[in-house]
Amino acid sequence: MYAISKRLFIVVLILLVGSSAVGSYFWYQSSVTKLRLANVETRLDNTEAQLNDTRILLDTTEVQLNDTKTLLDTTEAQLDVANTQLTMTEAQLWQAENENEQMLSQYASLKGKINVRLGLTPQDKQSFITSSNSLVSAKVLEVTGGYSGSVNDYWRDCERLYRWVVDNITYSHDSYLPILPESISGRLIWGQEYWRMPKETLEDKTGDCEDMALLLASMLRNYGEGKYSIWVLSIRSEESGHMAVAFPVESGRLTILDPAGNYYTGQYGSLDSSSISIAVKNWLSHWQREMPGAEIVEVFSGDVYEEFNNTAGFITWARE
Repeated sequence: MYAISKRLFIVVLILLVGSSAVGSYFWYQSSVTKLRLANVETRLDNTEAQLNDTRILLDTTEVQLNDTKTLLDTTEAQLDVANTQLTMTEAQLWQAENENEQMLSQYASLKGKINVRLGLTPQDKQSFITSSNSLVSAKVLEVTGGYSGSVNDYWRDCERLYRWVVDNITYSHDSYLPILPESISGRLIWGQEYWRMPKETLEDKTGDCEDMALLLASMLRNYGEGKYSIWVLSIRSEESGHMAVAFPVESGRLTILDPAGNYYTGQYGSLDSSSISIAVKNWLSHWQREMPGAEIVEVFSGDVYEEFNNTAGFITWARE
């Protein structure tokens, strides 16, 4: 009996100890689970807070995006306005450039029309021999009655044309003329030498040496119907220049007609020719007092232009 009770006690004791161990284990597990649940709840709370912060940030970002979209729309509208203004400015700039080009073209044309009167280029000089001008033609016909083809008539009529210029064109010095610079911003220069067209000399009945020479050369060229060479000669000294008319004659001879100097090759009342060197020597001697040391420096006509360093150069050229 005692043995049985003892065994029962041991069994009960073992059961109690086992139950206590099992209870402790389950209590520990329950505590761990609770702790884990608490951690999960904390994390959940943190996550919810982060979600709220994120939601607030999203709301803020959405507002910023809306503001940015509004600003972008405003910027696009301003850009459209700027593009429109740019297009207008480009059109105005193009118009200004076009007007500037027109102004420069008009200035160049005006400069050409004014500066051609200076006789600066060979082309300018040649343009003043206008034998086909209607006023020149009419005056030649009036003075000579027209070209007959007779040699005697030719010499007589050449002298008549020379005499008409001497008797009807009053010598006058030129007024000042503006010399326009290459660019509008350049410096304006005033010169006291400009050339008249032969028709202007006829109309005004006045001119200086080159005006008379150009008129007479045009008249002689018109009278001979362009069959004979007619030259304009330029002489120059250290201080001044002068112009006259000349034409070559057969056998290496030359005739010079100088209406402004009231001189021609031959005796008074009888136009003639001399050898080139004699004709030139006598003419230059006529000007020795007023133009000491003068040399022939240039000859031109409608289709001829030559420059010379001295009179000898012209004589050599004329003999060729």
